[in-house]
Amino acid sequence: MKIVMIGGGGACIVGANTLRILGNNAQIDIYTRREKTAYTPCEQPFVLRNMLDFEDMFYAPPPWFKKKQIGLHTQRNAESIDREKKIVFIDGEAVPYDILLINTGANNKITPIPGLKGDRVHYLTTELKYAESLKGIIAQGKRAVILGGGIISLEMADTLIENGYPSVSVVISSDRLFSQQLDNDMATKLVPVIQDRGVDLYFSSSVLKAESNEKDIKLFLSNNKTLDVDWVFVAKGVEPNVDLAKKAGLELGKTGGIKVNKYLQTSDPSIYAAGDCIEGWHMVSGKKTITALATHSNRNGRVIGRNIHFGNTIPFLGSLDTFGAEVFDATVVSVGMTEKTAKNEGISTLTAMRKGTTRRKMFNGEDFWVKLVADKDKQTLVGAQMIGPREISRIGERIILMIGEEIPFGRISQYETIFSPPLSNAYDLITNEVDILISELLKVNEAVKW
Repeated sequence: MKIVMIGGGGACIVGANTLRILGNNAQIDIYTRREKTAYTPCEQPFVLRNMLDFEDMFYAPPPWFKKKQIGLHTQRNAESIDREKKIVFIDGEAVPYDILLINTGANNKITPIPGLKGDRVHYLTTELKYAESLKGIIAQGKRAVILGGGIISLEMADTLIENGYPSVSVVISSDRLFSQQLDNDMATKLVPVIQDRGVDLYFSSSVLKAESNEKDIKLFLSNNKTLDVDWVFVAKGVEPNVDLAKKAGLELGKTGGIKVNKYLQTSDPSIYAAGDCIEGWHMVSGKKTITALATHSNRNGRVIGRNIHFGNTIPFLGSLDTFGAEVFDATVVSVGMTEKTAKNEGISTLTAMRKGTTRRKMFNGEDFWVKLVADKDKQTLVGAQMIGPREISRIGERIILMIGEEIPFGRISQYETIFSPPLSNAYDLITNEVDILISELLKVNEAVKW
């Protein structure tokens, strides 16, 4: 059997490795237009802050592929697919396949702003060659504007401050940071953290036009402000790269991603798709969505590898839009739906938001905030948001199972938690907030699902 994988992202590498772990001896070839692959794009900001070297980002060097007997073909472009003949054309070469995996990732959303072009404008991407060029570019300036209020934008702001930039501005079209992951009451808690490090935040603002000269670039904002800077970095989101799939006549979903079934097969049973380019679904609501996360892509690859080997027996469960990031020493975690999203889905919500500590202060406990979002009718959690120290990511992973398995919070309240004074609190913040949700039900004489 010949298995061809297009894209070279995490789903390809994990899928190929899964097949080898299962003892599958099929011929496997991975084709990617990149010069290098098998690296962790999320580590790029830490390289640009001189915390890591570019070499540290790689998790599977060329000898690994050779050992696994996986053909790796870099700087190769897949042009089209002949589904009837089961051939993919790569730089004019006809490559036959029995099973094809499309893992073509996503493209940057291009912002159509008059004058926003030229050498002083850079779209932030996961491609390593662009990150390598940024290292030199950053050293040549001291003033920058970043467009976008998501993680890529804020990580770049953090990076520029670490590189000694005295002037860093972030222009955000939304009214808050992390508009997809945080409700406003949580997002506002991040604002002083970022502003205290010298970053100017412009909310509900956009760039109307730009003018460049030899020395700098001037941005004219919708709030009547003008900003003169050395560089403009753009991170306004991504959209699925479906060009190859669309040309092949594969079905696309309403979100614009490649439509797949629960086994991650496309409308052609011989072709699977994975990662940022597919239309996935929310694990609880079932709503179709694009999930551009490394963990999502890797799990796609593992499911596909097993389904190729065993014959479509393992369904992909979906995504909880699980998110975690560290910005200016503050960790942000989000799982499931925000309160706003849940209400838009027609869910009758209950919420609880509290500040607590990871343990008592005498044992170096640190403050953190948690907001829980619940479905009042089902009495289950549908979302959680957290801001605090790094260890809240481990707390968030506990909540992932509560949401994904739809455990009634009457039962969550009775689960024991690990406690020792140097480790945690006897009455932890998550249980405390769940008990608040239960109290809200009892106040209105609702029967609690114990």
